[in-house]
Amino acid sequence: MLYQVNKLVKKFGNISVLKNINLEIEENEKIVIIGPSGSGKSTLLRCLNMLEKPTSGRIYYHGKVLNDKLYKSIQGKIGMVFQNYQLFDNLTVIDNLTLAPVLNKLMSKDEAINKARKYLRQIHLEDKETSYPSDLSGGQKQRVAIIRSLMMNPEVILFDEPTSALDPEMIGEVLSLIMEVSRENITMIVVTHELNFAQEFATRVIFMDKGKIVEEGTKEQMFKHPKTNRLQRFLNNIQ
Repeated sequence: MLYQVNKLVKKFGNISVLKNINLEIEENEKIVIIGPSGSGKSTLLRCLNMLEKPTSGRIYYHGKVLNDKLYKSIQGKIGMVFQNYQLFDNLTVIDNLTLAPVLNKLMSKDEAINKARKYLRQIHLEDKETSYPSDLSGGQKQRVAIIRSLMMNPEVILFDEPTSALDPEMIGEVLSLIMEVSRENITMIVVTHELNFAQEFATRVIFMDKGKIVEEGTKEQMFKHPKTNRLQRFLNNIQ
């Protein structure tokens, strides 16, 4: 078991954003989380990555309580790709890719550069290694952000609406890269509104609404045979 989430509650002031979430995630699952805006999807991801700490309840990672001490010891094993890229604007593409693995002593500078160049060739951005983020399109920035996560040899990558900030013509290239990464032995959890992508990518789909998990199942169950009226209404509105 990679993750086990028990009775997770997250409040911001008096507002309960996550309400008694219980969830188990196995290694190498490809999970898509769907739901309306404000349903708690992104907050759940941020709790899984220790960017937000639970108000109550516990998250276990490989059977151990996920706390500051454990998170520090597994630095880089939990990757995250944000909707706004979060690249360092003052660093070139190659420096963005190599900074974390070198600082965390996962590899030497030369090893990191060689690995980064291999990834850049795979996504056809080898001519951009000395460019700065301001010189890249949104789709290029997001592809660099994805391979930056891969540079850390993660066990899991969390994607928080990775295409929401992109122009329509750039969405396809980012989703294609995510599909390519999914062939590797990495657990992937994606928050997205791209239902066609979800139907191709996911091994399991989770539907959230008002801070709760309303329904979960295989993509066939969720998209073709929803059990709840709430999921059916959501799918009708999206489609």
